[in-house]
Amino acid sequence: VLIMTSFASIRSAVDAVKAGAADYIAKPFDHDDMLITIDRILREQRLRRQNRALRAEQALAKPDSGIIGDCPAMIEMHRRISRVAPLNTTVLILGESGTGKELVARALHEQSPRRDAPLISVNCAAIPESLIESELFGHEKGAFTGAQGLRKGLVEAADGGSLFLDEIGELPLEAQARLLRLLQEKEVRRLGATQTRKVDVRLIAATHRNLKQLASEGLFREDLFFRLNVMELSLPPLRDRGDDILTIADQLLTRTIERVGSKPLTFTPEAREAMAQYHWPGNIRELENAIERAVILCEGPEISPELLAIDFPRQTVALVTETLSAQEPPAGLSLEDYFQHFVL
Repeated sequence: VLIMTSFASIRSAVDAVKAGAADYIAKPFDHDDMLITIDRILREQRLRRQNRALRAEQALAKPDSGIIGDCPAMIEMHRRISRVAPLNTTVLILGESGTGKELVARALHEQSPRRDAPLISVNCAAIPESLIESELFGHEKGAFTGAQGLRKGLVEAADGGSLFLDEIGELPLEAQARLLRLLQEKEVRRLGATQTRKVDVRLIAATHRNLKQLASEGLFREDLFFRLNVMELSLPPLRDRGDDILTIADQLLTRTIERVGSKPLTFTPEAREAMAQYHWPGNIRELENAIERAVILCEGPEISPELLAIDFPRQTVALVTETLSAQEPPAGLSLEDYFQHFVL
């Protein structure tokens, strides 16, 4: 829509654009100027359509940009993301801390019809329990001490898009009841309000905890668990991803060098072997931090295991002890020989 008026003012121009007008011209105007404006609007519309088409093609060619790895577990993850992303189905992402659950949530959003709407990410463990309901659902003026004005919650901010609740197992029971109503009725009520508001939000949740066990212990609502657990995606820990560890390490090294402005660096064979053998309890987040520290400290062209600060000796001892304890002693072995060969 191109607005044309005899009563030109800055206020009316702003109001017209806010209402959705593509542009605004005031009388009297030159016809050639009007034709140029219309041509520009049409070209901008064509560019927007082309950009949407390109994004769709890129999503088909490489649907999970940012998620690195081609081990069997990750291939299955890519397949499931492609199948569930176009739907409005609630998704529960399971995995240890640092495995990349937010990347999966972003891939689900970017491949969905909601890709042009916002993806609102909320870390439920990072918000104080006393504020979580206000942050998620908003509040009216005077709803509680300190509520000096009306405030929309993050659920309303995600209207038309996706809401990603990370560490949902940390959500207080009171907020869980409100979230259940959101899933069932597709509506939200601000704190202190009497009226509910309809919202169109796709919920994506993630946790490293066992929600089923928490529900059995009364720490998580069982009805909410069943509502969340429609489609479950399980991310494997880094230690179970085989050669993906080195592939991810190479990608992280390239990104870190670009970010900190370092000279080109590579890993020594010993560093690659150490990374492949290490347990990585902190998963990809720990690997990323180790590489960033190594890039900052490295003075030569190669990164050694020492710069990665991998606690490899202690892990090696643990692995050897575990291996020895799993061995079965031969029949007829004396107690002295048993302690000599299998304990000491």
